[in-house]
Amino acid sequence: MAAAEIKSDSDTLDKLICDYGPTKYRDIVWAMEWARHLRWDEMSRQLPMAEMIEKAMLDVISGKVTPEIILAATQKDTAVTEKITEKKVESKKEKVKKA
Repeated sequence: MAAAEIKSDSDTLDKLICDYGPTKYRDIVWAMEWARHLRWDEMSRQLPMAEMIEKAMLDVISGKVTPEIILAATQKDTAVTEKITEKKVESKKEKVKKA
């Protein structure tokens, strides 16, 4: 498949995956982590999950994002999620005390 024949991100992704080296499966796991992070992104939030996964895989396989970037982003997401959970628990405790 020549570069001129590649018509979409999907075609590009298919070609990259076919030509990919031995780290393919490890990087697919990184791509799934990146897709989870992209759910927090305002622009990506509107995308269907299939498109978000495709975008994440393309970002990882093409080298646009590195495992270090993904790890930092997912740790930040986890911290935010934990704070939200703590606030919900505290709010429930306060409601119980008032009742």
